[in-house]
Amino acid sequence: MLSVPATFEKVFIAGGRLRSAWRFLLSIPGVFVAFSATQVVLQALPENLKARYPGLLSFFLPHLLLLLGLLAVFKVMTTFCDRRPLGSVGLAFHRRWARDLGLGAMLGAIMILAVAALEWVLRLAHFRVNSLSPGQALSGGTLYILALATAATYEELVFRGYPFQRLVEAITPAGGIVVSSAVFGLVHLGNPYYTWISTANTALVGIALSIAYLRTRSLWMPVGIHFGWNFVLGIVIGLPVSGYAFPETLLQAQVRGAVWLTGAAYGPEGSVLATMAIVGATIYLLLSKRIYVSEEMRELLMGPSPTAPSSNTPGALGATVEHAPENQGRRA
Repeated sequence: MLSVPATFEKVFIAGGRLRSAWRFLLSIPGVFVAFSATQVVLQALPENLKARYPGLLSFFLPHLLLLLGLLAVFKVMTTFCDRRPLGSVGLAFHRRWARDLGLGAMLGAIMILAVAALEWVLRLAHFRVNSLSPGQALSGGTLYILALATAATYEELVFRGYPFQRLVEAITPAGGIVVSSAVFGLVHLGNPYYTWISTANTALVGIALSIAYLRTRSLWMPVGIHFGWNFVLGIVIGLPVSGYAFPETLLQAQVRGAVWLTGAAYGPEGSVLATMAIVGATIYLLLSKRIYVSEEMRELLMGPSPTAPSSNTPGALGATVEHAPENQGRRA
């Protein structure tokens, strides 16, 4: 019969560290702590400050505080549970980080511009230039860029960051993608004007973002995709982003037609046109030779490994996820 210490180690420990499944479970309450702490800080702000800076404090500050809270939680997790630097969650400034971020932003922008172009060609949407003063465009654009960038980063930290990464190690990449993307879709049921198509599309784009992480082992590309999509959709072409419309946009959009084609008040994310764009982007993310793990991220996660298989091949998803800590814990 196994002794108690041996049983404990078998259940909880692998490679000298807490098993990935337990680290995943520990990270979930940590995420809720970050959300709760953000609300406490926001409620403690003086009312006169809220009245003086309504846009900054209601739109940007919550995202920034939540991002900082999540980074603090994951810093604790990576330090004490993983014995790795915080950058291992995917936000290390490696040599390819700006390229990955830019490629992601470009891909996100292309995706939503393709959807808008289809709506225009099919006469489902009409666009005209908004009458904004230079001051309005500059101040509003700066605030929106900051807010959408921090929002995209914290959402990727939650859904493709530390919890997802531990889940991938615990139940395989496919399992981690299914669980994370399903939850990503379901949490958007709280958004106004949602439909079953919008929920399905959100889950589908969660798959694409997960693949972008797994093929780079970095969050910069998913953050770029997320930001590029939301910024162009909400600020440039003036359509609702997941049910929320922005007051100051470069273009004004008028949409008419069936909800399944336009997404109506939810925005084009609730349309089958978006479904096609997401599927196309997912195929690109799977097959592109331009997407692979940088040597810095590989060494950060696995340590130097000159015999490691190259991930610079189309669809080399397995090459970026095959080294789980249970198998490589003493090398990481």
